[in-house]
Amino acid sequence: MKAATEVVEREQKERPLMPFDDASSDEDEDEDHRPKYKDVFGSFGMHSSQTARDKPPCRPCGTGDDPFSLENLPQDDKEDKARRLEGIHPDKFNGDRSQTTRFLATFNRFMLMNYKADIAKDPVMHSIYFLSLLEGPKCEGWVDAADRWLRHVVEEPSMIPHRSNAWRELEKRFKEAFSDYAKRERAQDELKKLKMRNDNLDKYLATFETQALCADIDMNDHTNLQTFALGLPRSLADACIKMENPKTYEQWRATVQQQQKISLKTKSLHSKYGTFNNRTQGQGQRQTSGWVWRRPGGNNPRSNNQNWRRPGNRAPP
Repeated sequence: MKAATEVVEREQKERPLMPFDDASSDEDEDEDHRPKYKDVFGSFGMHSSQTARDKPPCRPCGTGDDPFSLENLPQDDKEDKARRLEGIHPDKFNGDRSQTTRFLATFNRFMLMNYKADIAKDPVMHSIYFLSLLEGPKCEGWVDAADRWLRHVVEEPSMIPHRSNAWRELEKRFKEAFSDYAKRERAQDELKKLKMRNDNLDKYLATFETQALCADIDMNDHTNLQTFALGLPRSLADACIKMENPKTYEQWRATVQQQQKISLKTKSLHSKYGTFNNRTQGQGQRQTSGWVWRRPGGNNPRSNNQNWRRPGNRAPP
């Protein structure tokens, strides 16, 4: 091997340098000056690989049991499956105006979760799926009108304003048609009737804040703060005023929560005091009953109290 390598190096040194763009140089070159690479590699039994030089090596296809699978096919040959809606579908809307905001919020969250689905990407399909969730006599007429409007939009897309789409326009019309015009008045009535029950402060706070948001009121207003205080138990409201004298809703909220903790801790401690006193009194009664002196005749007043002094009668220990 060393001798063959020396022969190749010597022949390369003796060979004159020729330009690469000279096509006739290889033809005119004497065969004796060419390095015999074939003979050198042939002596070791080596063969040139037929693998293409411009492609990286590929991993084995499939597994041992299944040498070919769908993953080994080119990307163009794979079936492009449509993405479907996943998750729990929203409940249907029956035209109740008090549920308009909740239904629309639930629907938008569901579609946002499936934003990659084909229905969510197409505004017209998005709108048709929304209309399929409306049922009942209160919204049948509006659904028919919206269906006709969508057909015109498909035939004449110029009806949609610039930078808008079919779903945005349909959502806007739905809010206008089924808006709860009595929502604020109903929420204000609920605030006046709201009371704290069974020491459940968390429920009272959550309900008050929800109704105040629906009524669109200023929670720091003096009248609204008074409504909040009147819904609390009298002892709890008095303790808050004596402790902090809150002037804003945030102060009232923090103070009433602190006072509620103190009240619950006090009640728990009082209940333990009662159990401890009853247990102590019971133990004292049992001990006293064991040292009571009884006369031989018992509690009968007619019995002779001097019988224990007679000869032969033993005195009690």
